[in-house]
Amino acid sequence: MIYTVTLNPAIDYFITLKDELMVDEVNRGTGELFKAGGKGLNVSKTLSILGVPSRAVALLGGFTGAFIRDAFRDDANITVMPVWIEGNNRINLKAMYDHKALCINGTGPSVTEEDRKRILELFGEIAEGDTVVISGSMMPGLDEDFVTEAADIIHGCGAKLVIDMEKISPETLMRCRPDLIKPNLYELGLILGSEQLDKKNAPEALDRLVGAGVGAVLLSLGRDGAMYVDGSERLRLTHPDTVMVNKVGAGDAMLASFIGMKESGRGVREALRYGGAAGNAVASKLEDITAEDIEKFLPLMEVLDMQD
Repeated sequence: MIYTVTLNPAIDYFITLKDELMVDEVNRGTGELFKAGGKGLNVSKTLSILGVPSRAVALLGGFTGAFIRDAFRDDANITVMPVWIEGNNRINLKAMYDHKALCINGTGPSVTEEDRKRILELFGEIAEGDTVVISGSMMPGLDEDFVTEAADIIHGCGAKLVIDMEKISPETLMRCRPDLIKPNLYELGLILGSEQLDKKNAPEALDRLVGAGVGAVLLSLGRDGAMYVDGSERLRLTHPDTVMVNKVGAGDAMLASFIGMKESGRGVREALRYGGAAGNAVASKLEDITAEDIEKFLPLMEVLDMQD
């Protein structure tokens, strides 16, 4: 079983502006769209599209929390495991205009020590061989010590740990001993404390992380594809330059498809192709994607050895 953990869920509110954004004036929009999200829930959504079941642990609160819960009520592949807290989950604004986006993300409510304990208690249901994906930001009241404690429980159960978190220190990452991480280039720079990373020197950085105890790294590069490094494979994913309509959730879809395909018995190369196809599918439209959208992009994905 795959568990996804969303420590700061949100409703993503998309609106397309009729004209370029104006300050101190009324902006008119059209095409409003509300999506229940947060990185872990986004992973569960893409897994479901591929027919892979998951259990989604999520901190939910208030009327926005109820909306997020209800959004998954009819999805037979997703079992939401809510931890109910005080306050309302955040609403993130995505104002779109001319292939650009103004993104304003809320902070989210604060969690208590009791909330923290209840989250960790849910991890007691994890079994050997399961995969646990911890991704996204954390609500106030949670910290890197919490992530380390969760990692210890997950490893103690014999499960695999995947981490996709922007603001996590390299020290905490090493303490957590993840089997897989999925940064983008900017996040990789934050992890390594380097502003000089680019596509040319990224492979060396990935090798260093794997050598330091991270099981594998899936590096998303947006239009430039992705790189993957583990103890035996050094791969890069290439694809055509897709017209990008929406970046929100593209990396989550890549991670979900990669994990889901491996869970289904596919090899690393095929899983990487599916990851690229799902990421491109999400980036190509504002609406929710389908399995057909992923299959449409699959023939355009090519996986090569890194040295090629």
